[in-house]
Amino acid sequence: MDYLGLVAIILGVMLLLLGAGMTFKIEILEMIMQSFMGVIAMLFGLVLLLGGAMIVKDDQ
Repeated sequence: MDYLGLVAIILGVMLLLLGAGMTFKIEILEMIMQSFMGVIAMLFGLVLLLGGAMIVKDDQ
């Protein structure tokens, strides 16, 4: 598995935990995930950036 797929899996798990914390009002989970919102945003941006770069590189 490449590192892009691994980062995407980690990001997906973090977003699932965030969604569960917000849906079921699990306070500790919601608090932990809100403190990692910046990390989630950076990982999401990294996945999009690297995925786009791979697509552009393959097209040339």
